[in-house]
Amino acid sequence: MRRKPGKPSWAATLRISGSPAPGEPLYDLDSFTDASLQEWTAYGRAVRDFNYALFFDLAGQRAARHKELRTALQQVAPTTVSLDGWCRLVNFQYSMNVLSPAGSLRWVGQRFNVGVDIDPVSFPPFPALYVAENFETAFREYHQMAKGAKADGLRPEELSLEDRGNWVSVQLGGHINNVFDLTRVANLKELCRILSRFDLSDRVKNLAIKARRSPASIIKTPADLLSTFLRPDWKAWPVHFDVLANSQVFAQMLVEAGFEGVLYRSARGADRCLAIFTRQLGNSDSHITVRGECPAGARMLELDATNCLEV
Repeated sequence: MRRKPGKPSWAATLRISGSPAPGEPLYDLDSFTDASLQEWTAYGRAVRDFNYALFFDLAGQRAARHKELRTALQQVAPTTVSLDGWCRLVNFQYSMNVLSPAGSLRWVGQRFNVGVDIDPVSFPPFPALYVAENFETAFREYHQMAKGAKADGLRPEELSLEDRGNWVSVQLGGHINNVFDLTRVANLKELCRILSRFDLSDRVKNLAIKARRSPASIIKTPADLLSTFLRPDWKAWPVHFDVLANSQVFAQMLVEAGFEGVLYRSARGADRCLAIFTRQLGNSDSHITVRGECPAGARMLELDATNCLEV
């Protein structure tokens, strides 16, 4: 970055050679004024304030209807998921503890659990173990590879936004009871009926205008609610605004309602995934096992009521 002589602006520059020389030309990549910097800063603050106010406006209304919302979820008949033939991919360095959900607590967490880097006072972290119905779905989820995407000469792991290094795949067995089936959109009907009665405060509506956002609206249909849970950009809320994504809020509600996991269609593959709330297995006969030969010294090859609280 350099200051343009005699002008109240800044410019990003590029040198052609590695070492500067007298008279060597500089090429501007971008230029902007001090006023632009101030405008962008104010806009960023407005977007932050809007999203923060929106979240806590709705959080207050959820708290006021907490019992009603929990009852709506508990009225949904739970399902049991057999894990025979299901798959889990983990980074190679964690392959000696392949059923540990510890990785889900890193950073902001995952789609249906809360990590340690979101405000732990307001949002206590909790883990989840993520498994997929088959290898392809597990592979796409692990490498964040969208449905139908092809590598075109690049390995899928190279298309990922982070270096995932070496990884291992294991086949699973066992079953999980008391699972909320999110593949049946009708299961959200009663919950959505309650949420649709929420309203937004004038403050939130005014902040939406300042943030140049479309007028915020309350979700009215189960299909729309489900789509917010499966959004590919769900991490935007915890990363940028330090608040939970809708899917994480929903997972909190499921845990409070006594569910042991949530079954959902993969946002990246063609089949199903299961997020298992491992701390819920303490009074359950649910269990997960790793099938086949395992390395000597490997631990946590089974997960059940006896060790579900180790993480």
